[in-house]
Amino acid sequence: MRRRIAWSAFVFLVLLSAAVVGAATFNVEKWSGVTTLPVNPETVDGLVSDPENSYAWAMAEYGDYLYVGTNRNYMRQMFESMYGEGPLPMGLDSAFPPKNDYAGKIYRKRLDGAGDWELFYDSPRVSVTFIDPSTTPPTVTSEDVILDYGYRTMEVYNGALYIVTYSFFKSPYSRVLKLPTPTGTSADLQEVLRVANKSGSGLRSIGVYNGALFIGTEELNVWRSDSSDPAPQGPIPELPIRMAVVKVMDRTVYSTISEVGGKAGWKAVGDASCFPGVAYLPQETQGWGGLWDFISFNGWLYASMADPVNGFALYKSDGTPASGDLWIWVPIVASLDVNPGAQFPQGLGNDQNTALTMAVFDGYVYAGTFSNWKDLIAYAMNPSEEALDAIREHWTPPQVYRFDANDAWEMIVGDNSGQAASPYFENPSLSGWRAGFYDNAVISQDNFSTNRYIWRMTVLDGRLFMGTMDMMTILEVLAENSSGDTMPDLVFALRQANPNNPPGFDLYITEDGVNIQPITRDGGFGELFGGTGDRYNYGTRTLVSASDGNLYLGTANPFKGCQVWRINIEEDQEPGGGGGGGGGCSAILPERFFLLFLVPLLLFLGVIRQVK
Repeated sequence: MRRRIAWSAFVFLVLLSAAVVGAATFNVEKWSGVTTLPVNPETVDGLVSDPENSYAWAMAEYGDYLYVGTNRNYMRQMFESMYGEGPLPMGLDSAFPPKNDYAGKIYRKRLDGAGDWELFYDSPRVSVTFIDPSTTPPTVTSEDVILDYGYRTMEVYNGALYIVTYSFFKSPYSRVLKLPTPTGTSADLQEVLRVANKSGSGLRSIGVYNGALFIGTEELNVWRSDSSDPAPQGPIPELPIRMAVVKVMDRTVYSTISEVGGKAGWKAVGDASCFPGVAYLPQETQGWGGLWDFISFNGWLYASMADPVNGFALYKSDGTPASGDLWIWVPIVASLDVNPGAQFPQGLGNDQNTALTMAVFDGYVYAGTFSNWKDLIAYAMNPSEEALDAIREHWTPPQVYRFDANDAWEMIVGDNSGQAASPYFENPSLSGWRAGFYDNAVISQDNFSTNRYIWRMTVLDGRLFMGTMDMMTILEVLAENSSGDTMPDLVFALRQANPNNPPGFDLYITEDGVNIQPITRDGGFGELFGGTGDRYNYGTRTLVSASDGNLYLGTANPFKGCQVWRINIEEDQEPGGGGGGGGGCSAILPERFFLLFLVPLLLFLGVIRQVK
């Protein structure tokens, strides 16, 4: 097993030089919580100062408002699902907010900045009967449970705002909510689709294609609305709802066995039979798979699927019927064993490439990968040197690709050698950036970028923005609460391997899709305001290009609470005009030439050693 991380005896600073992107200046302001900059990472700073608002999980402009849907105390809930309720192991109880209110919430704020954030909607509760067949006789209990553990996606379609909810844990079903008019209130929300929770399955993706709305499930079902105005659903046929208590991978999960209805006016145009080779059963994916993203491009609807077993898949359809309501789905990235016409195998030949998020820009679809979590979950479940070895061995930072109308692919960000490489892209990346936007030239082959996802992309003013998720935050927290030395040693090594990229999300920008520059790499724009950023902001969870000309960025921060930032692009009048006061700043470009001179010196002095 190869375990090689280059260690440096020096902690050195990489000089940064300001660079103007297309003669544009970025005015950045914090739009929630404490707005004073630079940020203080230790400040409890979630929406409405509530640290349990972990992720700005869904975000959309609608009418006069920016709407944000949150999940609640998300990481604590994830650990509880693995270990059960009670004190968390590894001293993690103090790392997350105290358990108080897990009900998902939707907030909104006026785009003109008037007033503060207001609570728009709070998840209701429903009555559920739980049946545990593992006892004799089966144990039957009843409980009022949270219905919406979070709001995962939002989309404005045909003048209405559609909101995708998340069912997990004891929630019996996911649903799609519709706010029919911009002047509506929470009382006007309508439930237009309902999907039962089958051991952690739920809804994630939403898209629009050929005048219809599409919803994807974690069971690989693609639901298409019959009309451009989906109608409200009727009441739940059976109350209270019944759920079975089952074991999946040594975890207790719940599966709805009642009929929940809620599909009038919808047709399933895709199901698991349309996507052969993609793993989707809960015991395989543990609720982390299924339909991931939709994009409409060149007359086709593209659908990406997450698969932590085999790597992501990508199919497309133009609506050609197959049988019944099902469509023909053409494989692009798929299991070659059962899809011989696919261009690439799942994950582009690397099963660590688990999911794919997409955006259309300048005549291409840009596609960013997600790295697999299964090794880190295994370590959290059973910390050991062997589990840590698996993390090191499979380390694969995310990549960015693009494909054109002929489905011809190019690698924009990625490696052509080493553990993160795809065997199908032999040339260096077009941008020059390695996978995970890795830029430590001291390490010539291995890539230990701690970026884990290309989480969201969007286009504003002819520029593509790409945001990441940085796993270093979670590793640091685990190390700080660890009683052993294996995780602290890994964190120390990773810090040495990433001297230019501290913990916290990154945000990158490109005008031509190839020349890419960072705006921030520390989760809080510390480079721009003289601070150290915010390591707890580990992800760019949402990006919205609004009609007011601003880019809105929502963070993932399960420690102190999510934040919303607003970025305005100001076109400079004179070439070379840079940032100024009042939060104005230029994009930041790492000075790579400094490393080119530094590396030979370090090698000559013998301060680099290999750990094997």
